[in-house]
Amino acid sequence: MMKTKAPTDGRVGIKELIDFFQTSANKLTANGEEDSAFYFEQVADHLRQNPHKGLQEKVERILGI
Repeated sequence: MMKTKAPTDGRVGIKELIDFFQTSANKLTANGEEDSAFYFEQVADHLRQNPHKGLQEKVERILGI
């Protein structure tokens, strides 16, 4: 997984968010927390597929619930 540098103005970049959610999903899976990992993966996938929307979608839609 490629690490991304945060913007210098304190904002979090989209690539940094994707990396965070994907890394979290991987760590959760490695620790036997597949159910929790699923939702982190959902957010990572949403951000990869819809970077222009970011987190502006409803949470229910992003998580598929």
